[in-house]
Amino acid sequence: PVDCFCGACDGQIIAETDRYGLAVRTVLCAECGLLRTSPRMTPDTTVHFYTEHYRSLYTNAGASVLFETQHHKGQQFCEVLSQLGDNLVVYEVGCGCGGALKAFQEAGHTVAGCDFDTDYLEYGRSHGLELIEGGADELLKQRGHTADVVLLTHVAEHFLDLRREFALVMDVITPGGVLLAEVPGLRSISTDYRGDILLYLQNAHTYHFTAATFRYVLSCVGFDVLAADEQVVALAQRPLSSNTGQEPAIAQGEAMATLNYLNEVESAWQAANATGR
Repeated sequence: PVDCFCGACDGQIIAETDRYGLAVRTVLCAECGLLRTSPRMTPDTTVHFYTEHYRSLYTNAGASVLFETQHHKGQQFCEVLSQLGDNLVVYEVGCGCGGALKAFQEAGHTVAGCDFDTDYLEYGRSHGLELIEGGADELLKQRGHTADVVLLTHVAEHFLDLRREFALVMDVITPGGVLLAEVPGLRSISTDYRGDILLYLQNAHTYHFTAATFRYVLSCVGFDVLAADEQVVALAQRPLSSNTGQEPAIAQGEAMATLNYLNEVESAWQAANATGR
């Protein structure tokens, strides 16, 4: 069992299972509105899960399909970040096959990425990408310098320790540089998950974010948040100097707003199934 990121131990149980029927308890924090898996796998069991079971359970597409999907996403990110200038150093933590990085490379930027899936890394390397086995700390160690831009796409929801993992990501970014992060948006269940809460929940995801809770987490770990939407895609900046001020305040009413949203989604789902739609 784990307390919330904000330190609160109380919460409301939202679900006792996930999309696969696995025993996964999801808890809504009554203080900050962040959803977490509790209890969750230990670090050793998590490593075993990702090594032995994750890909067969979650990944239906091969490396070539994943690469193309990532490449399309990378082109979108390039457009979003085009105002930052040319010849940027761009890293991706949890890069998979590196398709997003390929889009940045084609746009003239210097790129590198890291991941733990050796098969995906090999596929990306065959497309001329510098991809390193390991996490953000290994990427920094081997590259020897920080990046202007770091991509973190559908990775943060897997973190066991948000403060520790984001600190490692922060270390990879040049002061004044930016983080472009994307996680599955809790408030997008009604549009992206056919209104099915259990389709959204999965045992590999230890946290579930709204725009407000993701802003809160990023601010607490030291980022200046520039933008965030409910998809959830966020743009944040590493400050030029360390922030020694107080931790940001919790967004008031976020827990109740999230609970109301989930109740509405569940009611609509039950009504649709009752009428056979």
